[in-house]
Amino acid sequence: MPGFDANTAAGERTSFERLVSELARQQAHLEVILACMSQGIALFDINQRLLVSNRRYMNIYGAREELAAPGVTIHDIIRHRINAGAYPKTDHESNADRYMAMAQGTTPSPQLFRLRDGRMISVNCHALESGGWLSTHDDVTEMWTLQQEVEHMAYHDQLTGIGTRRLLEDRLQAACAEAKEGRESVLVLIDLDGFKAVNDEHGHQVGDKLLQAVAERLMENAGDAFAARLGGDEFAVLLPARQEDRGVSATARCLIDGLQKPYDIGGIKLDCGASAGLTLIVRETGSMDQAIGEADKALYMSKRSGKGRVTAFSAPIRTDRADALSAAVRDRG
Repeated sequence: MPGFDANTAAGERTSFERLVSELARQQAHLEVILACMSQGIALFDINQRLLVSNRRYMNIYGAREELAAPGVTIHDIIRHRINAGAYPKTDHESNADRYMAMAQGTTPSPQLFRLRDGRMISVNCHALESGGWLSTHDDVTEMWTLQQEVEHMAYHDQLTGIGTRRLLEDRLQAACAEAKEGRESVLVLIDLDGFKAVNDEHGHQVGDKLLQAVAERLMENAGDAFAARLGGDEFAVLLPARQEDRGVSATARCLIDGLQKPYDIGGIKLDCGASAGLTLIVRETGSMDQAIGEADKALYMSKRSGKGRVTAFSAPIRTDRADALSAAVRDRG
């Protein structure tokens, strides 16, 4: 054949075979890498069809083999997950919408998805220049659970189970912001009367049980208000201000009256009262620290005046309302 060079053809065939062999080798390496990854991997093209995935991706969601085959659309995959009950029923639509929004780059990534069995899956979508996306799926249940436990410990008192000072500060920040919009709150600081004597006479174990009993009574009497232990025998309650000042003072007085009732701690009868100082968190309240400072000053006045007192903070900016609160407290006390 004119122009045909057998040696050239043989060389090109050999080069082609080497290329095919190299591609096969790389493909085998890629499959090993995908199989060994702890994350689930799924690559989709511009038409939202699956190009490649790994075994971990299938195992996380319990997907059948045919739903991990190249060419399957993401909508079919999501529909299967929903039909198989992978997600809690209340999250069906929101999970599908969130995933597609990540894939299209219209919402931040990664995001957490809760499966019906309680596992937490972190999903991250990376947009490709070709128009498709690469998604990674990581089971972070253990880490998420540990993080929740750490956060709970930071925000909840280990002895009593109610909020800590840190959680109170967060709530106060929000309350100050809400007060700017006209939704006022009341901060009540509470200090137990005679707690040191209980510790000295009966020991710290009885004292700790007494603190737990105090916290339980606060929760019972505070209703939907927020209660926290600030440390030692100091507590705080944050409650919404009623339209009637007498409603606020009545609640504060009720809290103190409830704490003054006798306690039975392992057969030991204990009397341990409480004093309180309160302040209104209003539009003029500049900060969380101001609110705490005002309530603390009112508490100091209560302690100076005698046990079992409730004192409302008085300042020029809210003298009339504070006077009304104090009058209401006196009327009930």
